[in-house]
Amino acid sequence: MKKKKVLVTGGTQGVGYQTVKMLVEQGYEVHLTYRKSAGVADELMEKHPGIVFGHKLDQGNVEEIIHADFLTEHEWHGVIFNAALGSGTVKEYAEQGTDLNAATDTAMMTVNALGPLWIYKKIQPMLEKKETPTKLVFVSSVGGGLAAFPKFTLSDGMSKCAVAFLAKQLAAENIYTLIDVFCICPGAIETPMFYSSTLKGMTPEQRKAFDLAQAKKRLIQPEEIAFWMCELMKDESTVLHGANIDATMGLASRPGIQTEAGLEHN
Repeated sequence: MKKKKVLVTGGTQGVGYQTVKMLVEQGYEVHLTYRKSAGVADELMEKHPGIVFGHKLDQGNVEEIIHADFLTEHEWHGVIFNAALGSGTVKEYAEQGTDLNAATDTAMMTVNALGPLWIYKKIQPMLEKKETPTKLVFVSSVGGGLAAFPKFTLSDGMSKCAVAFLAKQLAAENIYTLIDVFCICPGAIETPMFYSSTLKGMTPEQRKAFDLAQAKKRLIQPEEIAFWMCELMKDESTVLHGANIDATMGLASRPGIQTEAGLEHN
């Protein structure tokens, strides 16, 4: 019996990496994209030959997406639109200038919002011809997808808001098809991206205080979000078609904890 194929963009670190591992354990053939982490992709392919396949792709480059033949060479059971830039990692992607931080804003909007849109447009004709169910999972964020936070990078939140809207629009367009669309909005996750943007430079005491200030007094772990990514690949997830899933441990319900002064943690 042929394995179901799932594509995970940004599958070499953080949530994407954990999702790839869990999907393999659950019997899927997994294809992942990466931009710089060729070594991690190679390790996964060597460990799981014929099961994991890595594809170099910069989803902020429309020409690369247009010529990414692997996107249309497979009948995807699921596509997880996970790759994105954060406020820290964007500096590694875009050459910074002084013109209103235009490079940062352009990179955020291009990679985080237009990239998933372009990939969807590339695979859309194939998806519409399929006679079996397909699961599309878009990854937004608590910031932009569910709530707003003072002093957060504006283009970051705007890009994540755009992703949530894209998922909502595609859900509306696929009410009568076999394509199921979901958006998942995580809170603060302990990933390299979050370390780069927020945790880097903290003393152990500052880190402890920071963790205690979070919802449930801790950061979300990548495997916790990966678990739900995998659950959305199951047939039973159809009832959640169109859902904008709050995966924040309550942060979206009380976003003020990020900025409240003197909050007691007991």
